[in-house]
Order: sequence, then C-alpha cells, then structure tokens
Amino acid sequence: MTFKEFIYKNTIRNKPLYMAYFLSTLTTVMTFFAFSTFSNHPSLSGESMNQFVTVGMNVSSGIIYVFSFFYVLYSMDIFLQSRKREFGLLLIQGMSPKQLRKMIFQENTIVGFFATVIGILAGLLLSQALLFLSKKIMTVQLAFYFPLKSIIITFVAFTILFFFISLFIQFKIPKMDVQELLKSEDLGKGEVKSSKIKSIFALLFIGVGYAIALYVQGMQVFVAMIPVVLMVIIGTYFLFNQLSILVVTQLQKNKQRFWKKTNMLVYSDLGFRMKDNARSFFLVAIITTVVFAAIGSLAGLKEMTVASVNAMTYDFYLSDNEGNQECLVKNLDTVQQEMDNQDLNMTELRMKVVYVPASDHQNGYRIISTHGYNNIAKYTKNKKISDTNQTYRLNVISNILSGSPQKSYLKELPLPDGKTTPVINFDVEKVVIPGFQNVYVVPKDVYSQFAKEYGVQQEIGWIGDKKTQDQQYHVATYLTEIEGLQSKPLLIESITETYTPVLFVGFFIGAIFFVSAGSFLYFRLYSDMAVDIDKFKIVYKLGLSRKEMKKTVYRQVGILFFTPIIVSSVHGLIALKAMYALFDQKLRVMAIMVIGLFLVIQMIYYLIASHFYFRKLYQEVTAE
Repeated sequence: MTFKEFIYKNTIRNKPLYMAYFLSTLTTVMTFFAFSTFSNHPSLSGESMNQFVTVGMNVSSGIIYVFSFFYVLYSMDIFLQSRKREFGLLLIQGMSPKQLRKMIFQENTIVGFFATVIGILAGLLLSQALLFLSKKIMTVQLAFYFPLKSIIITFVAFTILFFFISLFIQFKIPKMDVQELLKSEDLGKGEVKSSKIKSIFALLFIGVGYAIALYVQGMQVFVAMIPVVLMVIIGTYFLFNQLSILVVTQLQKNKQRFWKKTNMLVYSDLGFRMKDNARSFFLVAIITTVVFAAIGSLAGLKEMTVASVNAMTYDFYLSDNEGNQECLVKNLDTVQQEMDNQDLNMTELRMKVVYVPASDHQNGYRIISTHGYNNIAKYTKNKKISDTNQTYRLNVISNILSGSPQKSYLKELPLPDGKTTPVINFDVEKVVIPGFQNVYVVPKDVYSQFAKEYGVQQEIGWIGDKKTQDQQYHVATYLTEIEGLQSKPLLIESITETYTPVLFVGFFIGAIFFVSAGSFLYFRLYSDMAVDIDKFKIVYKLGLSRKEMKKTVYRQVGILFFTPIIVSSVHGLIALKAMYALFDQKLRVMAIMVIGLFLVIQMIYYLIASHFYFRKLYQEVTAE
C-alpha cells in the first residue's frame, strides 16, 4: 500500500472521526454559495437594484469569506488537537514528522475538495428553495436561474482557501514528543485558572460600553460608535475567557449546589469546557450580535418609516405648486373628480399658508393665522389655541420622523415691520402643515403683515376613513402625474417596494451567519464526545439512569448553545437602542421580535442537536 493509498483509506474508513469536521466545512461552503447565488442574481445586481443593497451584498460576501477562513481554520485546529493520540501511534510506528505534516496536508485537501463539491450541490438546492420562499412569503420576484458564475467563484475561492489553510495548519500541528502524544488523554488538562483582574475588566468594559451606548443621543451615536464597539468586543472576550470560568469556579465551591442531584456531572468539567470554548463563544457572540443589529435595524427602520407615514395627518395633501393658483384649481378639480368616480368621501381642509424663505441668519419657516389653525384643529384632533394674541410654534409631541418640524426654532419671531414678537411652544398631536420646516401660528394682524410681504399659498388636505384604503389607493395610482400631490397610500407602497428587497437580503445574510454559527457550535459539541463517553460510562455503571443522563446532557448542550446567544442578544438590544437613539426614537417592537425570532430558531436547533447528541452518546455508553 502506497502512502497516498494509506491517507485515502485512513480518511474514508474513519468517517465518524472526520464527519463533524467535514459537515462544519460543508456548511460553510453551502452558505457561501447560496449567498453568492443571490449576490449575482440578475434582479439583485442590476441597475434596477438599490445601489446601497448591491454594495452591501458585495461587502457581505467578503465578510462571509473572511469568516469562513477563520471558521475552517479554527475547526481544523480543534480537529487536530483531538487526534494527538493517533499522531503518537503513527510516529511510534515509524512515520516521520515530515510525513505526518504531508498526511495532514493531503487529508485536509481531500476533505476540502469533497466539502466544496457537495457544499455547492447542497447550496444549489438551498438557494433555489430560498428563491421560491422569497416569492411566496416576501413577494420578492426573483426568477430562477442557473448560477454558473457562483459555482465557479465558490469552487475557486474555497480551493484557494483550503490550500492556504493546509499550508498554515502546518504551524498548528502539536509539537510534542511521542510519549506526550500517546498520554495526551491520560494527562488531563491540569487546573483551570482565571484572573480576577481580567474578570473585572470584562464587567468594566461591557458596563462602560453599555452606559455610553444608552446615554448618547442623535449624532453623538456616530461619535461613540467605534469606542463603544471596541470596549464591548474586549469585554466580551474577557467575559468568556475569564469571567465565565471564575463564575463556574465559584459554583463548584458551593458544596450544597455542587452535590445536588446531577449538578456534579454538569459542573465538574464545566470550567474546562468554558475555557476550551471561549474562542468559539466569543466568535459566535460577535457574529450573532452583528446579525441582530443589522436585521433589527432594517426591520425596525421599515416599521418606523411606515409608522411615520401612517401617523401623517392627511391621506392626501395638495400644494399650490409654488403659488400657481390656476394650476391648483385645475389639479383640485381632477382630484375631486377621481374621488367622485371611486365614491370616496373624504373630509377636505383648506389652509392659507405664508412661506418665509431662508436667509443668511435663519432657516425658512411657515406662517398660519390663529383663526386658520383653530378651524382645522378639530379635524386634526389637536387642541385649540385660546389666547389668540400670542405667537406660537407648533411642536409635534409624537416626534414622527416624516413631517416633524425642526427641533431648533426662533425664540423671537422677526416681523416684516422690523419688530419682533416672543414665541411660545405649543404642543400638538398631529402635524398641521406637512414638511420639515417650523410652523408658527400668529395673530390675525401679524398674519396680514406676512401675507402682504410674502404672499399667500393655498394648501389642501383630505382626511379619510381606514375602511376606504382600497379606494384611496385606486385614486392615488390614477393621480400620480399631478405635481404637488402627496398621497399616503403611494408612500406606503413606495416604502414597501424599497425595503422588501433590502429586508430579504438582510434576513438572508442573517440566516447565513446564524447557520454558520450554529454549525460551529454543533461541531464543537461533537469534538468533546469522546470525553463525555468515558465520563458517562463510569457513572452509568454506578447506577446513573437514562433520565438523569439525558437531563445532564441537555443541560451541558444548553450551556454550549445559549451562552453566546444570550450575550449577543443583550449586545444586540443595546446596539439597537443606540441606533434608534440616533433618530430620537424608542426601541421598536419589531427589532425585539427579530431577536426573539432568532432565539426561537436557536431553541429548535438546540432541541434537535441535543436529541441526536444524546442518542449517539447513550448508544456508545450502553454498548458492551
């Protein structure tokens, strides 16, 4: 038998040993290919697609590929560490260190080749299934196509990746003598230690990062973003590498808890598991935090934008097209005629507005009379102004993004005659005049001065019933050519058309990272199976029941699966809170629902993984 035949047969005949590593790398290839299929889809990469989405997908492709490198590299490192005894046996039988490295290089090449080919085939099925779901669930029209470009990109990219990993892994091969390799399973892992100072650093960095993220508002969020992210990343690393081990050590010292039922089996080697999995937990936590923040931001931003449109006072709003009264009358007749054709009855409100243009020392603003404001207050559900001799600035307390006036306003309103009048803030529930300029309500005589100086423009708004939304939509689609007409139904449709592809891509990217993180944890779980088999064989002979073993295993797997996810969920909520603070908004329900959805997915993943892991473990433990 030649050396190549030995390597091939050793790889094929030891399928259980290689399967976990093979499946983890296959999953990485499959998810990358599926994403590449979408990023190269004609409907998502053409000129019709939002440029922001296209750039985002290209950047995400690079991130996924970089993540794949470190993911496969770390998986290979774990795989090698679990084979120390095997390496010792091969060396004692006459294999040279050079041949050992050559064997590992060729083994990794074989596994990488099959993982790439099968991963592309599996990714082809996954991508086509997702294309189908995108059409059925999210009404995203993405036609089926054969992703030849994605196949070539994935095959070449991962061939290069596995080649460089095979070279790089040479430096990761355990450099021990034969005796140490043979006794690696008997020597144990020594005493697990943690640093109290670094544990305090974990709490300090994360706590300070959270405090800053929760405190900053508006544009301060951008300034604080980089230092906060760095602090939380450093704190998260110390959290898993030091603080978690310190907590486990304290639990082990609590004799009452440690000796209760099956706690001893869970806590006895939990410190070693936390130490061994620290890098895995850190990597998964950071990745899933990015997923939660990205998708939560997209979903929440859409919800925020739609809510802002729904909160608009008027379902239709018509301006006089820069003072062209003749055009206004013509457009008004067209709008009214189409409403009559659809049997649409809406409340019509007419407003006379004075536009004061911007100057060197102040922004532009709008003026309406107290009488005019009170006439429409009852229809907009705003309170009336009782003192008609004062000047007010309308402040929309609902803080809706669309149609909200500027926060900064004039404390003294300059009048056309050169005098000034003090301004009082007046809170209203609904926007009176749509737009982003401040609206000032002035007494009748002051209004006359502004009207004489700047002229009056006509504004018309219509308020309808929610039950007539279909009719409103038909009217809006017919009146799209009218300049100066804003319609709530078309705004909502435009938002949906803009955000749906972005959300689909965002959810897909999230699924990619989440599946990769889950498979990473799953592989890490199976790498410790040999240790669990030896441990449970002993306690099973001592009388441990199947029910007690199952409970212990499920708790161990639960710690592995949920420790990084819980940390990333908290990170994600803080990140989303900061993102909404950028818009002076509270945390939206949709953002929380996104994190909740992924937690449910993780729970399902955990139950499936626990079931199969326990079944395999129990078979090995009870086998004679």
